[in-house]
Amino acid sequence: MAATRMIDPTSFSDDGLVDALLMEVAGMLGRLIDRGETATVDLRGLPLSPACITDLESRLGHGEISVHLDAAGRSEIHETGFPGVWWTRHSDEAGRLIALLIEVATVPDILRADPADMADSLQRLAGATHFASHQHTRHA
Repeated sequence: MAATRMIDPTSFSDDGLVDALLMEVAGMLGRLIDRGETATVDLRGLPLSPACITDLESRLGHGEISVHLDAAGRSEIHETGFPGVWWTRHSDEAGRLIALLIEVATVPDILRADPADMADSLQRLAGATHFASHQHTRHA
């Protein structure tokens, strides 16, 4: 189950806030490892300056995985330099930023296949096999 964490930003400078966010992310990663608990930090819900966001993204770095989705807008998801920690940016169809998240999970939720879609795929895939085509021809 994903938890959304809120940090009280009023007592931190930009540097202190980035450090606090990184400590919170480290705690979330520990809970993911220990209990399988996923979590999300909604960066748009915090009064972060553009410089603070740039610093945070820079300190988290980039990992090996990057995904771009085009569905009701554009989503950019990349693994940070810390496996299990993801930087997620969602924009609407007009290109306006609508979500900026740090997700702590083995795989971000938006990338997980929907069970109903998988069941439909199974039926379509079974119908697309060479074996299924021969079976259909044989019984016709």
